[in-house]
Amino acid sequence: MPQYAWNITGHQGTNYKLGLFHGDKTQHVVLHCNDKVVTIDFEVRESKTYSVFLDQELCEVSIDHTGGNHYDYSCRINHDAQTPLNDLRKSQRASQSRIEKTRLILAGCVVLLVAFFLIGSALA
Repeated sequence: MPQYAWNITGHQGTNYKLGLFHGDKTQHVVLHCNDKVVTIDFEVRESKTYSVFLDQELCEVSIDHTGGNHYDYSCRINHDAQTPLNDLRKSQRASQSRIEKTRLILAGCVVLLVAFFLIGSALA
């Protein structure tokens, strides 16, 4: 009887224990978080992904049917999905990128000014 548990730290620092039970005979799935049932799904015999928000983080628990009665289980935070937190992260990265480009342009201008000053004083 496959049972898995993952410890996840949310965006605001809260710790979560996300667990999964997948029955051998019935193939029923129970997904729980901090000992509270989040999802019950009956007779899961194929690959499937369950989504749950933990502290604004979109967490995905996947069951991958690898053939026969064999399954692989994984848990990951989805940083690519369009969620309010991920949108905020993207805008912060874009803002940081603009700041870095501005700094490079300013540094280039300073280097050019110093070079022109040195060339001008060498010619005088």
